[in-house]
Amino acid sequence: MNDQDQRSKTFYVVVGSHPTAEREDRPTAYRLLERIDQAVALMRADGAGELKSQILTDLWFMNDPVLVASPAIALGTAGTNAAVAHFSSRLPQALVVDGKFEILLDRASGDHRVCLRGVDGPSTALAVDAFIQRFMAHWIEEAASAAQF
Repeated sequence: MNDQDQRSKTFYVVVGSHPTAEREDRPTAYRLLERIDQAVALMRADGAGELKSQILTDLWFMNDPVLVASPAIALGTAGTNAAVAHFSSRLPQALVVDGKFEILLDRASGDHRVCLRGVDGPSTALAVDAFIQRFMAHWIEEAASAAQF
């Protein structure tokens, strides 16, 4: 399997390369990745193919057009994660808690990119929790189906 085929079968969790993002958002990203991996493992048991997940920094992600178009969840603040800044102007709001966080995703268009934008690290963690509870299972199913994993 070549590198591009591998990338097309991967869900990405994108954290900022900023020191604050590394300190505050990376632990949250690992928690999200664990939950994605658990859901994917259940899908595999039901016959799904080779789904993988990976954490990337915004620098790697934003500089590769294939990655930017892949199913991905960018998390953090616009000031600490370039992918969050990029997606925040391109994706509609799915859930907003004023003064805390917003979840941006387009459930109607087939765009399988998500932005979990908090005002700080703890707020981003709240956005991740809300995404896991309300949207993650459906997002994984839709993204996997669309990509024909």
